[in-house]
Amino acid sequence: METTAEQRHIGVLGGGRVGGSLAESWRAAGHEVIVSTRDTVAETARGADVVVLAVPATSAFDVLAAAGSLEGKVLVDATNNVSGGPDGEAIAARAAGAGVVKAFNTVFATFMHATPPARPASLVLCGDDAGAKDVVCGLVRDLGFDPVDAGGSDQTAAVEAFAALVIGLAYRQGRGPFVYRFEPR
Repeated sequence: METTAEQRHIGVLGGGRVGGSLAESWRAAGHEVIVSTRDTVAETARGADVVVLAVPATSAFDVLAAAGSLEGKVLVDATNNVSGGPDGEAIAARAAGAGVVKAFNTVFATFMHATPPARPASLVLCGDDAGAKDVVCGLVRDLGFDPVDAGGSDQTAAVEAFAALVIGLAYRQGRGPFVYRFEPR
């Protein structure tokens, strides 16, 4: 996989399906990626310029506290509040000084390292920091997706609602994991 973004030092907080899939794909694209364990959260965050929060939402505050200061870093919030825990706005408020982007929560982990080969699938994101969004858009493209900027952090609840809809269609209606595509402008 050829990288389209500047090489990044990425710290993934959470090595489950989402975090592990993202890490695998970004390594293949030439990025330096470290995935934390429960004991290495602070070290992982400290050495990264991009920090990905890929844990259950119920653990988000504890993991952010363990990470320490994220001042000047890009924080990618990939959480989904499906079983309780804070929403994306509350998570962003806890990450003072970081450029927070809500992303990767509307795409199934299956496709984070095996994107369907047709024209790029879309991946919705939002956030207030233009520089952080540029970084994340490059990382989205490195996975083979077309980034779709939904707007500022005022759209976080809408992106989370879209994720809940996608998850519901896949599992409650038995459609299984799928990708979505928006037509180019």
